[in-house]
Amino acid sequence: MQPTIGTLPPGSVNRQVVVLALPMLGEQLLSYMVGLVDTLLAGHISKEAIAAVGTGSYLGWMINLTFALVGVGAAAIISRSVGARDEATTHRALHQGAILGALLGFVACIASYFAADSLAGFLTNTPSARQLCAQFIRIIAPGYLLASFNMVGSAMLRAAGDTVTPLRIMAVVNVVNAAVSAALVFGGLTPQLGVTGIGIGFVTARSIGGILMAVVLFNGVRGLRIRPSGLRVDWEMMKRVLRIGIPAAGDTMLMSIAQLTFVKIIAMTGTGDVGTANFAAHVVAVEVEGLSYMPALAWGTAAATLVGQYLGAGRPVEATRAGHLAAMQGAALGLFSGAVFLAFAEQIYAMFTSDPAVRHVGIPAFRLMAFAQPFLCTAIVYIQALRGAGDTRMTMIFALIGGIGLRIPIAYLGGVVLQGGLIGAWCGMWADNLAKFLLGLARFLHGGWRRIRT
Repeated sequence: MQPTIGTLPPGSVNRQVVVLALPMLGEQLLSYMVGLVDTLLAGHISKEAIAAVGTGSYLGWMINLTFALVGVGAAAIISRSVGARDEATTHRALHQGAILGALLGFVACIASYFAADSLAGFLTNTPSARQLCAQFIRIIAPGYLLASFNMVGSAMLRAAGDTVTPLRIMAVVNVVNAAVSAALVFGGLTPQLGVTGIGIGFVTARSIGGILMAVVLFNGVRGLRIRPSGLRVDWEMMKRVLRIGIPAAGDTMLMSIAQLTFVKIIAMTGTGDVGTANFAAHVVAVEVEGLSYMPALAWGTAAATLVGQYLGAGRPVEATRAGHLAAMQGAALGLFSGAVFLAFAEQIYAMFTSDPAVRHVGIPAFRLMAFAQPFLCTAIVYIQALRGAGDTRMTMIFALIGGIGLRIPIAYLGGVVLQGGLIGAWCGMWADNLAKFLLGLARFLHGGWRRIRT
């Protein structure tokens, strides 16, 4: 007898949100720890090393968002079909998601390798930082070959209600990354490789994660199983995946453009060492801020799963309730993390860097960032819930308004024209976050997402 696909946790909608979100929170924490360890190790090398690893982190973030082209589309179809108990559609989407995920991994590897010099030149303004950034990007490029399969596979498993398996795989990735990177940075059994060691640790850990996801999906879990006979192009299903995924990719592209331009503006807030210090302070803040929106991503993923499955089961009232409950819980967690940032800004920066210029710039800006966290977290949950319903065209519009229309011009005005430094540039980031919160809330209250067909 085939196992039931994607059964939801028993109990109330409120309990379902929490039960699905907690493993995802653990996965987000472990994923964050990968970047945190890399940044901590780089902080003991130099501020140029922080800039290099930070550039690599931005590249990885943008590439992971690109995988949403597949992950969001396949997950939306899988969650609906799971809710409707349509196993044939579920497995068709699973196989097409696997094919597209592997293809994107190859493209990401080649593109990032050959774009290393251009990207480093765009984001840095000193020769030493530029050279180290380009070197690091080329080293980590092969890691995306298999990381894509892990990312897309995790999205599809979560859509079916399995948030535990991705957590376990990320635990392995985290341990491998920390062990390999630390061993190669500090040496002992090997020479001290510095930033190169961090890059090798990244590739090793991400590749192992992709292999483990492949093993899981080919063996089968929660009724989802990839069969070699299913790994052929199914144009009809692929079009369905891409119809949802392409707007998500447009959303991603707009966010990537906004983020790249924003980081360039950060580097333009000062010349020479001043610009490098501002950039390094920004990298530290972004790494730590991940602690704030990790719960939002976890609760947003739970909302996306529940919204999709309840819509598939013909229960829109429960779908709406799940989205609102997840957003309220995410906002409460954002309030807590914001309070921690406000109270412990000095201690946080002292942990990441001993450079007085970086700490002088970063601490006051980081304290102001604390007040934006509840809005950011709530926005993330609502946008994830809308994606779970397949309403990706609307979230793409949000990215256009917030990222391109607000973040870039306000950051340039505040950070460069008015010479407001890091705080002036961050005003654009905060305007973007607030706009997405208001737009996401308005769209969810409107209810048009309930009529989207996947």
